[in-house]
Amino acid sequence: MTGTELIDWPAALVVAHAAVSRAAETERAVGAALAAGPVFRNRDFPLSPVPVLVRSEPAERLALLLARYVELLGRVGALYRARADVRAFYALGPAADRLIAADRALGDAPWVCRLDGYLEAGTERLRVLENNADSPAGTLFTARINATVATVVRDLSARETPLAGLTYTGEDRFLESLRAAGRSAAAREPGRCADPRRIAVLQPVDAPNRESVELVARMRSVGVDAFLADPGSVEVDGDRVRFAGRPADLCWNKVNTVSWLRLCAESGFVARWERAVRDTSMVHVNPFGARYVAENKLTLAFVQQPEFADLFTADERALVAGLLPWTRKVTPEAVDDDGAPLAARLLADPRGFVLKEAYDIRGDGVTIGHDCPPGRWQEAVAAALRDGHVVQRRVVPTSYPVVVPGVGRVCALPISLDTYLLGGRVAGFGAKASRNSKINIFQGGQKLAVHVVSGGAR
Repeated sequence: MTGTELIDWPAALVVAHAAVSRAAETERAVGAALAAGPVFRNRDFPLSPVPVLVRSEPAERLALLLARYVELLGRVGALYRARADVRAFYALGPAADRLIAADRALGDAPWVCRLDGYLEAGTERLRVLENNADSPAGTLFTARINATVATVVRDLSARETPLAGLTYTGEDRFLESLRAAGRSAAAREPGRCADPRRIAVLQPVDAPNRESVELVARMRSVGVDAFLADPGSVEVDGDRVRFAGRPADLCWNKVNTVSWLRLCAESGFVARWERAVRDTSMVHVNPFGARYVAENKLTLAFVQQPEFADLFTADERALVAGLLPWTRKVTPEAVDDDGAPLAARLLADPRGFVLKEAYDIRGDGVTIGHDCPPGRWQEAVAAALRDGHVVQRRVVPTSYPVVVPGVGRVCALPISLDTYLLGGRVAGFGAKASRNSKINIFQGGQKLAVHVVSGGAR
């Protein structure tokens, strides 16, 4: 090993070998851990007893780069507010502009962010494919799956394996980040609640996901007055926000942006939220600048578009080039790096590209050229030209050993490596695996544990 690889392959193969060579014992260990452990799945999937083993030294170096990147996302939000040409590039509309302008207590960068990426096959270089900066999943369940799989590995190896600090662990890791958000907001804007003891978790009425239900239950178990709230029930009462009459010091807005945009069409909704985030003591996580700008896939293109290059320093441009795949906004005037019309290039060479809508959920707005019938790809290119979607150069992901408990064989499946940042700092990693082109839990994929380990830990 050269010292730069993220995955600890020797250790990973040892754990995979143990899981399949003692299949019956592995099945019993997984069953016992699931029976004794907490809920960690929004959707059912088989639990692989083989964690993605990430080496701590390169992970720590990568963490510094990713923190700088999230800081850069905050700079993009500030540019959006300050410059008409940037706002024209995004074309978000007046409702988004009002909410972004009103919601300044936490600044412009996302407080909670999950950067979804692939380890590029052949190099294992992390490529960040998307910024999940509105309401990323996994803030509780990632810690839980990591702990559950650690129990299985310990039972199979009969010894405790220490996990490095960049392993996402702790039932209250996310709660502590929300409390820190309150302190940060109060420092920036006196009058904001610095000690949030009443926390609303926003979910559409009658449609909470399992993680939100579990998060509320966990926070209540440690003394927080937490509750699920429908965003449409927001009321402003002086300097206080209530949801259906219930006061909240802070809200974790767990409504995805696709659904949020639909809510904004309701009469009076934007005006009430504008007042809630501007005129009260409540802290809103994530701020609307993160939700509308950093989350937007156009941001992946904006930081690379030649016409905006002078807005960024040479170091910032180098950071982007090192982390992101080539990405551009698709317009009739757009050209590739050789000066040829971009649309013609996409139609001629679909296998090398992926088209993405500005906002989507569960991969529904993503069209992958190599896995798409020609007619469907042509329709996707036409839609991208019409609506200003983005195109990204396809990244082929690294595969990793995945084991079904009780089965004496290994499946090598493509995986993602996703990074959680809380308050601008890396808190840990998550991963998904799938046989399908889209590595998504809601499209046939499964979540994997990620353990960050020091050299020789296993």
